[in-house]
Formats: sequence, C-alpha cells, structure tokens
Amino acid sequence: MSRVRRPPRTHPTDAPPPEAPHRPGWVPRRPDDPDPALERPVRPAWALPAALAAMAVVYPAAFAFQVVPFWSAMVAFSAFSWWAAWHPYLRTRLRPTRRLVAMGVVSGLALYAAFCAGALVLQQTPLAPRIQSVVDLTRATAPEALAVLVIVFATSPSEEVLWRGAVFARLTRRYGPGWRPVAATTVLYALFVGLSGSLVLPLAALVCGTVWARQRQVTGSLVPGMVSHALWSLLMFLWIPGVSS
Repeated sequence: MSRVRRPPRTHPTDAPPPEAPHRPGWVPRRPDDPDPALERPVRPAWALPAALAAMAVVYPAAFAFQVVPFWSAMVAFSAFSWWAAWHPYLRTRLRPTRRLVAMGVVSGLALYAAFCAGALVLQQTPLAPRIQSVVDLTRATAPEALAVLVIVFATSPSEEVLWRGAVFARLTRRYGPGWRPVAATTVLYALFVGLSGSLVLPLAALVCGTVWARQRQVTGSLVPGMVSHALWSLLMFLWIPGVSS
C-alpha cells in the first residue's frame, strides 16, 4: 500500500509554503482559515532593505575596522533586523516540536564537529591567524556570560528571522520551490557576512547557511535553524581545537 502525501497548505503571505516535498508531520500545523489581518503589511516596504543595509554597515564597522563596540553593535543590529523582518505569519514558523528541536540539535552538533575537524586541518595554513583574530575579537570585547546570552538570544535568532525567514520567503515567492531559493539565500548571506572583512566567516556562512536554508525549506519552520545556529555559534565561541583562548 503506497503512502500518499497530503497536499501542502498555502498561506497568502508566504506562498508557496512548504517550499519542498515533506514528510507528513514535519510542517507545524497552521489554522485552516488564516487570520485576514495577516494579509496586511506590518512593516514599511523599506524595512527589509534597511536591515540588509544595516548589516552592510555594522559588520565591517564591528569586525574589520572595530570602530564600534562589537557586542553592542551586534545587539543593536539584531533588534533592528528582527523588527524589519518580522511578520505575523512567522508565528506559525516558530512553533517548536520535539522533532524540530531535535533536528536543530543534531545539525548543530554535526556542524560543530565538522568545523572542529576543519580547524585542525587549517592549523598550518594562512587561514589559521584569521580564525584566531575572529576568536580574539569575540572573546575579548565582553564578559563570557554576556556574550553567551547575546549569541543564544540575539544574534542567532535574529539572523534566522532575517535570512531564513524574510529573505528566504521572498526568494521562494520569486523562484518557486527547488534549489534556487536555497542557493540564492545562502550566497547572499555569505556575501553580506563577507563584508566583515574575514575570509573564514563567509566560508562558514556558505556551509551553515546551506544547511539552515534547507532545513527551513524541508520543514517549513525556523525552529531547526534557530536551534542549530544558536548551538553551533555557542560551541564555536566556547572552544575551537587548536585555537588559543
């Protein structure tokens, strides 16, 4: 007896969700009759471009030139990007289930393991000092406890709402389901992260961004990406093999 996949439901503000074939039960349940209020725009048209422009200014200012306090700039950018990217339909994308959280934990640990192995391989390459410089910047500019709170509750979730939330939804409406919105979101994410002036951060963004965008596409939820992003960032902040504290 063959299994028949249930047809995906659509939402007027995030068409066409879900963005890829999925296993029944992976997409958080949504109301059968969406609230008409969700169809009304809640942010001005310039909000999302302004968030991307802010990232283009804040990242080089904080990373490359260090003309603004690093963690203060990250908190301010996180708050602005969350405001700019937020839409009521995202409430349905943030409903955690044990399966979605577990998916995020597993992918976060797998990414961390892969990057730890990569750090050991890169120890004798010209990239090693660049990894060390990023680590020194993040660890020396705020108490560890404060940095952990910012990573878990500010930068990681806000980047997911901005990139795998608003940007991915727009690109999916433009290109439809398939690999193109995943690739476009990931490349744009890496390019903007690359404005930090670091060579290692855009490489990390390409790898992690692909995983998180694909999770967003398959599950229709931001929860796995948020959990994975926060866990990976936290572990990378706390310890990278071969990198001095």
